[in-house]
Amino acid sequence: MSTKTTTRPPDTRAVRRRVSLADRIALRVGMSLIIWSRRTRKERPELDLATLARLERERQQREADWITQGATMRMWR
Repeated sequence: MSTKTTTRPPDTRAVRRRVSLADRIALRVGMSLIIWSRRTRKERPELDLATLARLERERQQREADWITQGATMRMWR
């Protein structure tokens, strides 16, 4: 087989695109805000018992919904 008649694979190298100045500034500002917010808050805010109970009930309800949906899908097949 001649090398002149074979097809070459497409060039798979990614084209490097320059990131705009606005995007670089936005990224830097965003990262600075994240770092600043983590440095200024040493500990997590306290949650009261009512909030903890509500979050636990919501979690249990989501798990029950997932189990119900899974059982329904198995029965439907």
